[in-house]
Amino acid sequence: MVVATGAGVVPQVQRQGVEAWEVGPEVAGLAGGGTAAQRAAFFAASAARRSEDLVPLAARWGPDFVVSETSEVAGAVAAAVAGARHVVHGLGAMPGIGVWDAYAMHVDSLFARWGVSGTAESVRESVYLDVCPPALRSGGERIWGDTLDLRPTAVPEGGAPASVDDLPYRDTILVRPGSPGDGDAILAGLRGLPVNVVMHAEPGRYAAQPGHVLISPSLPIASVLPRCRAVVSPGGPGIALGALAYGLPQLVLSQETGTGGGPEDGAVTHAGAALTATALGTAAVERAVRQCVPRLLEDPTFAASAAWVQVEIAAMSTPDAVVRALTAEGVPALR
Repeated sequence: MVVATGAGVVPQVQRQGVEAWEVGPEVAGLAGGGTAAQRAAFFAASAARRSEDLVPLAARWGPDFVVSETSEVAGAVAAAVAGARHVVHGLGAMPGIGVWDAYAMHVDSLFARWGVSGTAESVRESVYLDVCPPALRSGGERIWGDTLDLRPTAVPEGGAPASVDDLPYRDTILVRPGSPGDGDAILAGLRGLPVNVVMHAEPGRYAAQPGHVLISPSLPIASVLPRCRAVVSPGGPGIALGALAYGLPQLVLSQETGTGGGPEDGAVTHAGAALTATALGTAAVERAVRQCVPRLLEDPTFAASAAWVQVEIAAMSTPDAVVRALTAEGVPALR
């Protein structure tokens, strides 16, 4: 197996004992989210640059499978050029069909650039690994119809620091701030509550904290979450699904008007496992935390809803089972 990724992620992959290829430039996110058309153009442009590295490497290596995430168009092209089977790995809730319609012309253009016969419609025939539990899936036409459920699983990174177990209160809140300013506001909003606070951030950016607050840049989230009662974050599929895998309710501090930072954030709230607050500015963040976190801890319906989604996640196929399913049709096993 080889993982092709940006330079910043290569060391993380190699620490897991997996070969890594550095492909394409480092690409920052699209500021402000943008429209569907703007996002499609942004990801398509970065994929075109990345394909210049990825496609020749894949053609020489000769993979049996190419697995790429939802918006990574270069993966589909690399699979077509290498004659490999293409699999799409979801990152959260499957985007709506309107998002794919905005991608289609860019996908067709990139296939044509590499002289292969694939199209946006042929990419929709790929197997899709769906990490989103059923309770969070939206209705309507789906981009990919051939799907396999895949349990969202955190990579083990060692045990929780001993300092987590040394915190004084029974209940612990995990915080992942969107910015140092948000971190200060979240800490202010939690001040006065009899809870431990474990915050994933650089401690040097914050003033000295009382003994029930632990700030660390290297928290093994999969080890910390089982010790928590709730999560506060800007949302996103990683932290949203991670919290739900442990049955934890959460407060999503959205930086945009609407339902949250991604499709799954609004779905988690709709499923009764979260509260979402539009929090633009430190005063709004502090107010939202002060009002919402006590509700998450005191109202048992939030934890009950999160526990229901946890059961759904536990019933999803493990990564090993998905690999077996993909290779059961006489296709050579994954390298």
